[in-house]
Amino acid sequence: MIGLTRLQTLEKQNKDLRIRLDNRESKVELALCAKEDEVKALRDQLRDKDRNIADMKREYNAQLRDKDKVIVMLQKEIGALTQKLEEACDLRSETMRRRVDAEVSKAVESATAPLLEELAKAYREVKRLKNIINRDSSNSSKPPRTNDFKKIPNLREPSNRTQGGQLGHPGHRLGLPENMDELVESGVIKKEIVDNTDGKSEYISRYVIDVEVITTITEYRFAVGARLPEHLYNEVSYGEKIKAMSLLLLNDGIIAEKRMSEIIGGLTQGAVTISPATLEKFQAQLAKNLESNGELEAVAEDLQNGEVMHTDDTPLSCSEIIEYSDNNDIIIHTAKNTSYNATVRTHSNDISTLYTVNPKKDMEGVERDGILTGFVGILSHDHEAKFYNYGTAHATCGDHLCRTLKGLHDLEKIPWAGLMRDYMLKMNKHKNEDLDKDISTCNQKLLESFEKGYDDLISRGRVELGRMQENELGYNEFDNMLDRLTDYKDCYLLFMRDYKAPFTNSLAERDLRMLKTKEKVSGVFRSWNGIKNYLSIRSFISTIKKRKMNLFLAITQVIGGVQVLRQTTANVQDKSSVA
Repeated sequence: MIGLTRLQTLEKQNKDLRIRLDNRESKVELALCAKEDEVKALRDQLRDKDRNIADMKREYNAQLRDKDKVIVMLQKEIGALTQKLEEACDLRSETMRRRVDAEVSKAVESATAPLLEELAKAYREVKRLKNIINRDSSNSSKPPRTNDFKKIPNLREPSNRTQGGQLGHPGHRLGLPENMDELVESGVIKKEIVDNTDGKSEYISRYVIDVEVITTITEYRFAVGARLPEHLYNEVSYGEKIKAMSLLLLNDGIIAEKRMSEIIGGLTQGAVTISPATLEKFQAQLAKNLESNGELEAVAEDLQNGEVMHTDDTPLSCSEIIEYSDNNDIIIHTAKNTSYNATVRTHSNDISTLYTVNPKKDMEGVERDGILTGFVGILSHDHEAKFYNYGTAHATCGDHLCRTLKGLHDLEKIPWAGLMRDYMLKMNKHKNEDLDKDISTCNQKLLESFEKGYDDLISRGRVELGRMQENELGYNEFDNMLDRLTDYKDCYLLFMRDYKAPFTNSLAERDLRMLKTKEKVSGVFRSWNGIKNYLSIRSFISTIKKRKMNLFLAITQVIGGVQVLRQTTANVQDKSSVA
């Protein structure tokens, strides 16, 4: 309970006194006589007290006025303090809010950091997998056979030439052989005349070129008891021409054996039907003759004596695979419900091709082939480690490098790779322009400028690599590429230092392309001997075509035991030395 003020106390006392007075007056009325003096005294006292009360009221009112001033002053101070308090509260609230936000952010960051890390890993993995899916023969070292059904963009660099034949390009049209009369006399061509002149001496001629297939049967008669030639041991046998035609269509036309049998039956109107098993014997016979006649040996000698050799390898499916024991004995393994991958290697130059087959893609196979081991020239290959052990110089394929750089630029989003690719193509363009002008070496100052530009690009790549995080997508590929271009600089620039060195290993790739086409047409090879025979024949066919010889005639000669390449190799080498 709040205490009474002095005035209230006085008023209360006054009230009490009045009550007492009234009581006393009542008593006085009862005993007026006895209490007159006392009443008078009390009235005097009451007057004094009234005066005191009036004085106190004045004093109290004055105090009240002073208190109002104090209250006003205090209210102002309270207002100012309230404003300061509100400002302090707002500041504290803002500080607390910031602290709360910071703590919340810290807590959220701490809680989401593992999730963000996992998300980043997932993003990198998705990006990596997408890059793997998007890799094909146009932006990596993957062979074209891995493209499947992907549509590969045209990799040909655009030129300023208009589409179609260029001005001055000689036209081609169907015409008669220049030596037609000689061919008619030799029986190669049969010429018929259909006279529609009615005996007139002046006429114009029009020619129709056609081919007719005539089955010829030659009867050889011998005296009873006479010794028969080996090739006539059977009562009926096939001649060299039909064998050559069959082998030509099988191996160069890439026709399956069963379909080949049907084609021959149709061409001869059913007079001749050759079974697939017989066609296999033709293959084996031709491969054997190539080996015994020294045809493949002549190809190997030309390759080893050449200045430049291209090499590459690819897998071919085979139902059999061989294994070499410690004693070099051959163990044959036969696949069941599957197939093995045999490694086929090509050794190529401009005039010769030789294929070899091994069970594995290793250096032991290279040593076993014995082709690269005796080569002392420039070896062109696709930057495969084992090939750096052979030859005296290495022209590492620039096309493979440019495709890999294209992948780094397009898939890994590394701009430097595009600059390096353009620079390599620029150097090759200059080389080709020199060769078109019969310039056989690069200008020394220009070569030094090209090499300096190469080194500057490598240095620039190192700087760009330093800006990347080690776990960033493409970092390892970028780092490996820079190391590769640094360590094998001499190999990648050999095509500019020595114009005999090729920029690309496409010659070997083209030579392998027919083998992959054969695999697509015929599927798996059934035996190890079958794949060896096919590669021997393909080596001969590719070499004959490179030397622009009559392929049908060459096969016919080999079937008859006549040497073909041993003689032509010497002639080609003589022409090369003269050139």
